[in-house]
This record gives sequence, structure tokens and C-alpha cells, in this order.
Amino acid sequence: MAQKQSTQAFSRDFTGAPLRRNRRWLLLSALTLALQTTGCAVNTTGNPGEPGSVGAQTKSGAMIGAAIGAVAGLFVGDGELDEVLGTAIVGAGVGAGVGNYMDRQQRELEQIEAAQVERVDDETLQVNFDSDILFGFDSARLSPGAQQDLDRFAQVVNDYDQTAVLVQGHTDSTGTEAYNLALSERRADAVSRHLSLRGVDPARLLATGYGEDYPVADNSTPEGREQNRRVSIFIRAKS
Repeated sequence: MAQKQSTQAFSRDFTGAPLRRNRRWLLLSALTLALQTTGCAVNTTGNPGEPGSVGAQTKSGAMIGAAIGAVAGLFVGDGELDEVLGTAIVGAGVGAGVGNYMDRQQRELEQIEAAQVERVDDETLQVNFDSDILFGFDSARLSPGAQQDLDRFAQVVNDYDQTAVLVQGHTDSTGTEAYNLALSERRADAVSRHLSLRGVDPARLLATGYGEDYPVADNSTPEGREQNRRVSIFIRAKS
């Protein structure tokens, strides 16, 4: 599929995909990290792509300063978000046992009925939730059943706290691109906020919305559109 060009800066999220980033949110994210804010989630707007996708990438940013357990002022460039999530936020790390650490977490997440859990690599899990299960039509309000599933998800994530969590919202191609992007952002934010309210440290969370840009199925069929309406959550451990 041909990749869409953007005038916005690109970086990479810790899944390795290009990440379209609004500079205003970059600054807010940097300030959040610097001040060790615990009252709100770190949110970005973005655009992930498959390996090999085309896009201009941001210049390397600057780390203005650091203190114990904190990062003061980051502009994230290529590869730096992985360092922020894997080093600055989650602390000491898992070490050589990272594979076993993620194995145990995966087994617990697989007990959540609505969650589809995949192993990306030794340090990364991908958990997919069907948006039609999480949300009503054209809504970013979590359903009661979705809240229960995310409560269980939050419990597991809290038990395995040496990880960073990236929440990705996706839509089908029904409607305008701008509307779908905004809806996907609101849905990712809703999931991230719920996890934060259930005790997940906001400093571990990033929420991004990608609209219709990266379908996993054919948008010309009802079944394909249903698959494309999804929230994907990547969980990355620090080794």
C-alpha cells in the first residue's frame, strides 16, 4: 500500500514504526517527563507505518538534563523514544530474564477474553482489542464491558511494572480522514486515561491515534472494516 506523505515531523515509536508527531505534544511530553507529572497521561498524535514505509524523520533532539529517575526536557528523534521508554521511565529494568518476564505477563494477558495477544519480540507484546467491543458506534466512551476488560489489563500491567505502554487507535476508512484521525485519538486517549485511573503510572503511557492510515484488512468489506476498527496496545520491557 502506498504510504501517505505528511508535512508533520516523523520519529519512530518503540515498535519501530514511523511516528507522525505534533510538535506541540512533543513539548508537552517533554515537560511531563521533566516534571515527573503523575496526574495525566503523556499523549501524542501519530502515524505508525509498516517496516520500510516512507517518511521524513525528525532530526535528533537534545536531552537538556537528567536527574535520578527522571529525564529533563526531551525532543525525541529517531531511536530516542525507545531510549526514553526503555531507560528513563521504567527504572532498573528486567535484565537477562526479560524473556521469562514477558512470557509470564503474556500468559496472564491471554486470560482476558476480549484481548488478542501476540509476541512481537523478546521484549515486546502486542495486545489488540476490537474497537466495536470497547466502544459504541462513532463513540470514544468505553462500554461497561470494556472497562472490566481494561481493569484486568491494568492489573497485569501494574504487576509487571518494568514496561512502557503505547496505546494505538485505528479506524476503518468510513468517513473523512480528519474525522477518523480525531476519533482514533479520542479512543486511544480514553483507553490510556482508564488505565491511568486504574493505577498505571501515567509516565509509562503514551496514546497515539492513526485514523484509517494503516488497515490490517480490506476496507471494502464489512468484515475487513471491523478488523480495522481496533485499539492496539504495545507493551515493551526494559531489558
